[in-house]
Amino acid sequence: MQANKRAYRGRIVQMDATFTVLRDGIVWIEANRIVAVADAIANAPSGFEHIQPIMTGGTIFPGLIELHNHLAYDVLRLWEVPKQYGNRGQWQGTPEYQALVSGPMKVLGKAPGIAPAIARYTEAKCLLGGTTTSQGLTLFSNSGIKRKYRGLIRNAEESLDSNLSDAMARIPDYEAKDKETFLRYLKNYKCFLLHLSEGIDESARNHFLSLEIEPDTWAIAPSLTGIHCTALQPEDFERLAQNGAGMVWSPLSNLMLYGKTAGIKAARSAGVRIGLGSDWSPTGSKNLLHEMKIAWRYSELEGGVFSQREVVAMATISAAGLLRWDRYLGSIETGKYADLIVVRGNGGDPYDSLLNADETGIDLVVVDGIPRCARPDLAAGFTTSSEPFEFTGEKRLINFDDAAADQAVAGLSLSAAEGALQHAMSNLGTLADAINRMKPFAQGPADLAEQKEEWTLELDQDEPYDFNLRTRFDTAEPTSATLRLSEDMVPMALPLTSLKPQKLDALTVAEDATYYQTLRAQRNISDVTKLALFPTL
Repeated sequence: MQANKRAYRGRIVQMDATFTVLRDGIVWIEANRIVAVADAIANAPSGFEHIQPIMTGGTIFPGLIELHNHLAYDVLRLWEVPKQYGNRGQWQGTPEYQALVSGPMKVLGKAPGIAPAIARYTEAKCLLGGTTTSQGLTLFSNSGIKRKYRGLIRNAEESLDSNLSDAMARIPDYEAKDKETFLRYLKNYKCFLLHLSEGIDESARNHFLSLEIEPDTWAIAPSLTGIHCTALQPEDFERLAQNGAGMVWSPLSNLMLYGKTAGIKAARSAGVRIGLGSDWSPTGSKNLLHEMKIAWRYSELEGGVFSQREVVAMATISAAGLLRWDRYLGSIETGKYADLIVVRGNGGDPYDSLLNADETGIDLVVVDGIPRCARPDLAAGFTTSSEPFEFTGEKRLINFDDAAADQAVAGLSLSAAEGALQHAMSNLGTLADAINRMKPFAQGPADLAEQKEEWTLELDQDEPYDFNLRTRFDTAEPTSATLRLSEDMVPMALPLTSLKPQKLDALTVAEDATYYQTLRAQRNISDVTKLALFPTL
């Protein structure tokens, strides 16, 4: 097979405007573009006459597009959430959260050599679950450089492609002089991903209500995609839809923290465009593939709000539409970028085959025309340096070879990254003490010359503890949009040297023997919901 041409044969779920499914088709690829999608009996496109298609034996889908994930935290295992909270401001400052989530990440994020290991490990986690686009990691070096990590999967916030506009992503509610300024800011972006009304109490909802400029005029634009939206009422979803805005649904994380998720019946009825995000591994799914299952099962529990096809669309063409990338990604069509996954098997309902697959069923992942993760028999196009990986008897090759590889991970294997993380997480207290004694970042050229360049992580989830308690806008009643503190919410300066050892989160659900056991132990999810979401396997 020519290096810049390849073809994959199997059942093809195009996710195009008519939701075409080819029972036996071929996707023809040159470089990073799809040249043709056709029935297997059709003639090969011009120039491909001597290209032998790879027989996948599976079902080919567009690559999965995730609209919300705090990737840096995806090395952590599930947190057994101690109580139900009303909003995100109530759990961020608790001792439990700081001891098990924010404290360890502050150590890992600053420890020499660990930020690259986190980047390598979490992108492998994405690939094994079929994710080809997610949110990004922010790196900071001791030379004073701050930038996004450039990895193997697409970064919604920095695509490095002129055809794919960068999304603006923000976690705390936005502060602005006035609402008109915020609205103008929204109009500068094609997609603005914003945590919006995360929680279930009145103060969480007030962060949405504060968007009203005057009666029937809101600081909402089509670019706005609200993340979580758990406190919104039916009329709020109507307002989002009327202004062309969308939302990101993260049901598992919502249920674990707040005991409920967004009002999907109201969102569906209003016509709100919806994408999916696994949020992060401490209180969410291990990957988008698992979050799709949760979304589907919860939809069924609520009376069948969405079809299986609609849930798959939330992670493909609908997600691409929210990013304004749907001209180039999200479906398998001629001229689009070749981001593909192959799910094992080609019988039965195609959407059901994806929603019921775990990582053992993801046989091939292609990003920008380059095969990145595959069963050994589907690994044509991989380099000899591709790294083998095995879980639950399944073998995969992961192709980390990239001429434009980020300097932070250059030459770093997955096994080396995993080893570094395991060692660091089992010695958090000792590592914290070593960080406290480290020489500060270079202050000038002379200092920098004496130091090796080190990359650390900027943690997007751990803004100052009171940031979520601040009002979004200057208003006549400054407390109207303020999130309430829980009674036990006390700012704590956690001594990081007292942190206890932790285990590294497994790369896949399939190999994590304790995953569903921990989910079933979550106290904020009702028994009825647990039975629906976490069936006995």
